[in-house]
Amino acid sequence: MEKTYRPLTPQEAPGEGTVIALDTEFVAVRQPEIEMNSDGERETIRPIVYALARVSVVRGSGEDEGLPFIDDYIASKEPIVDYLTSYSGIVHGDLDPRLSKHNLVSLKIAYKKLWILLNLGCKFLGHGLKQDFRVTNIHVPKAQVIDTIDFFFVKARLRRLSLAFLAWYLLREDIQLETHDSIEDARTALKLYRKYLEYQDAGILETILQDIYRVGREMNFKAPAAKKDGHIIERTETPPVLGAGEGLGLPGAASSGPTTPVRKPIGLAPGTGGSFGFTPGKGSPLR
Repeated sequence: MEKTYRPLTPQEAPGEGTVIALDTEFVAVRQPEIEMNSDGERETIRPIVYALARVSVVRGSGEDEGLPFIDDYIASKEPIVDYLTSYSGIVHGDLDPRLSKHNLVSLKIAYKKLWILLNLGCKFLGHGLKQDFRVTNIHVPKAQVIDTIDFFFVKARLRRLSLAFLAWYLLREDIQLETHDSIEDARTALKLYRKYLEYQDAGILETILQDIYRVGREMNFKAPAAKKDGHIIERTETPPVLGAGEGLGLPGAASSGPTTPVRKPIGLAPGTGGSFGFTPGKGSPLR
């Protein structure tokens, strides 16, 4: 097995307010069904269904900031119709227990790890986390979310900026070349958060935001192609997941959306809450 992470030590035990950076990848387990309606227009009868394929979580602080402590690939119970490799980095065999070289776990185990981190009070950091939460089928309270897509956003411009563009402009880094990597994306979001705090402390955030959007308009808000081994390589953009709960390859997600267990008040009668203070919601993999 390829070791792409290092588990937390007892000295690194997370708690209330611990910042962790998250990114996920997904695959398609059902293609959309499209028909022509009476007006001759294409109409989606059944949407594409996505399934969680990889969850990466990196340390948000300390000596090993940016080092992953979770990098789970999710064993697929359903036939995969599209690995979405250019977006996900997932290839044939990655999710197959007989062939995978990765840390392969069940959806329930991957979910429970995040469930525990959530209940411990950790703050989930990432870029465009709504999509990650939808694919993962969890609900995270706003107080525990740090989303860099909101930090580098001017409402009047009506356009949110991609991770790749912000990394290129602010960090001078080329990411998402040919494919996505959830560790790289989580780590990049963490670096952007540090930059945000730096600009905020220096009192230059507004100026930086104006510069970002000015350059963004000139570049059509896309990072330029990069060179790798002498070849020009275009970046890939993450396909948008459908509306809340729609098209997710998870139990109960087709119509109800994320269903993370809801935090229960301390002191409830035995059997009314989980061992970590939650009761699994309808559709949760933990039920």
